[in-house]
Amino acid sequence: MVKVRFAPSPTGYLHVGNTRTALINALFAQNQKGRFVLRIEDTDVERSDVAFEVSIIENLKWLGIVWDEGPYRQSQRLDIYRAYTKALLDKGVAYKCYCSKDVLEKMREASLKRGEPPKYNGTCRGLSKDVVEKFEKEGKPYVVRFKSSHTPIGFKDEIRGEINFPRDHVDDFIILKQELTPSYNFAVTIDDMLMGITHVIRGADHISNTPKQIMLFRAFDAEHPVYAHHSLLTGNDRKPLSKRHGATSVREFRDMGILKQALVNYLGIIGRNVKNELMEEEELVRTFYLGSLSSSDSIFDVGKLLWFNKEYMRKIPVDNLLLGLGLSIDYKDRVLLLRENAKTLKEMKELFDIFDGTDIEDGGVNYLSQVEGWDSIVAPLKVILASNGDILFDDILQGVEGNTNLKKKELLMVLRILCTGRKSGPPLKEIFQFIPKDIIMKRIECLQQRFSLL
Repeated sequence: MVKVRFAPSPTGYLHVGNTRTALINALFAQNQKGRFVLRIEDTDVERSDVAFEVSIIENLKWLGIVWDEGPYRQSQRLDIYRAYTKALLDKGVAYKCYCSKDVLEKMREASLKRGEPPKYNGTCRGLSKDVVEKFEKEGKPYVVRFKSSHTPIGFKDEIRGEINFPRDHVDDFIILKQELTPSYNFAVTIDDMLMGITHVIRGADHISNTPKQIMLFRAFDAEHPVYAHHSLLTGNDRKPLSKRHGATSVREFRDMGILKQALVNYLGIIGRNVKNELMEEEELVRTFYLGSLSSSDSIFDVGKLLWFNKEYMRKIPVDNLLLGLGLSIDYKDRVLLLRENAKTLKEMKELFDIFDGTDIEDGGVNYLSQVEGWDSIVAPLKVILASNGDILFDDILQGVEGNTNLKKKELLMVLRILCTGRKSGPPLKEIFQFIPKDIIMKRIECLQQRFSLL
């Protein structure tokens, strides 16, 4: 049975890049009728925060990304990693390294001077038994390093094809740190092995970790999983997606009023060769296979996400929009009108100012300042609004047309600004019935004061 995992570190909020990895794993597991594991990699004590873990889990649930096992936490599995470290020490494929930070820094500087990537030179690999015993008695701090096989490592990537590393690519890397916590590569390997992970699907930035993990699997006489490294997300400038490109976390997109269906759909098709872009979750699952993922970096276009969001705002049941806006069924007709003019829930909330706000957008004020005689309709408009009974927009239009020389297009725009405070929005004839007359009167008075017409 296929078994995959998503293993975030709780050192920040859930990034859309990590979310895409989670979604890809979930889609693959569902397509293959397999299992999906959530694993929290929280051994970085200084940077990990429970608040981030809570946020990650909350946002995964909000998106509808569900898991079959977990969440497992590496911080609760330290004894397991230490036991497997001892097994490698006993087997002679790992050793204790007593090199100080100063010594390691000198090694690093020497490698850089030679134009080589920093690597450990194996100083402690061949320490005699007497020296080791002496260091042990002194209580000298140490880390545990894995003895690199110094052989070429290759594997077939399900997205990228054959990937090979030369024999000297991996040095004797650390598997257990001084504080007796595991290194990333060691903990990942032990967890993948014990949890029976069959496919490791992750970003291309993890390709360099793969040879270390394969070596560790071999040291335990275990088969390594199938590896698939998908493309990374970039901004429109083709640089790694970061804060300089705007919102990048799921939390920020939720705050913007992005619907979960839109975000899942976009992340589910980005970097894939698909016939139809708009797909519900069932279709995303049915059409998913690893070969559909591109190996080239993929642009995360917020404008494209907003297009998806607008499409879903048009198609989902209005009750869902009311729920997202925190409104009762009484607002159904207004939401039906506004959703054609909003790309996000946040924009829709702002449009509700049409019904109860009195501010006039700067664009409206600027427009009126350039239209001569716009105020000619103010007096008749106020008379009509002050009358008793229901008023239709056609009544307004007929009542002011004979009192102005404005062209029809100008007249309609002036009426829109006076009635809604905006230059754009839903059809004025349709929305007029929902705007209280006293709100329109206050907007008119506000504009009269602004233009010193009182």
